[in-house]
Amino acid sequence: MKNRFLLLILFFFILNAKSQDTRTKFGLQYKPIIPAAYFNSAKIIKESGDYKFKLDPKYSNSFGMIVRHRINKTFFLESGLNYIERNFKLSITNSNINLTDFTTFGMRSYELPVQLLTYVQIKKYWYLNVAFGVSYNILASDILSYGETKYYTQNTIRKNGGYEALLANIGMEYRTENKGDYYFGTSLHRPWKAIGKIYPEFSNNTSLFNETQNFSLDMLGNFLTIDFRYFFAE
Repeated sequence: MKNRFLLLILFFFILNAKSQDTRTKFGLQYKPIIPAAYFNSAKIIKESGDYKFKLDPKYSNSFGMIVRHRINKTFFLESGLNYIERNFKLSITNSNINLTDFTTFGMRSYELPVQLLTYVQIKKYWYLNVAFGVSYNILASDILSYGETKYYTQNTIRKNGGYEALLANIGMEYRTENKGDYYFGTSLHRPWKAIGKIYPEFSNNTSLFNETQNFSLDMLGNFLTIDFRYFFAE
């Protein structure tokens, strides 16, 4: 019910915006995701006995649509719908049994952001934008993946019901009169809690690890993005 309610809000917002298209802009955006240690979005290393695990974020990205509605001369309301794919590599090592292996997997989600934006005009066509808000995110599924050998697997259990995240954004925008607006900036996506648990398992004829799933790594939803946006001309 919560997911449907949020989608209904988005559709109502878009329909209302179309009836006031002189105050509303529609755009597309593409956002490569950047690992950043400062915001706990870089690699994670964790050990259990002789087993050592390293979770490395790989190249990831987000893309979608954005709707910007002018409230007054100073403030805008931004919303939209984004698809996010975050890719990871989970390595396992154990020198005592000469074990080295890894598995790769991706976590897919859908984001419904709502932000309040304000700006400062610094030149005739150039604007400095700052925005803050929240988003509701729906994780697509749990994830099971295998290593290079059949003995190593990982099972990621997503957070049920989705999760909320804090959003912050800063960037520069070049606004034209007839050719649309071009935007370049950076954004922070920061949930309040971990968005999932990663359970690695290893089992061969001589060794057994984590059969009861007592050991796990937190999947953190924190990340930074480089934002490229284009808003169509009114």
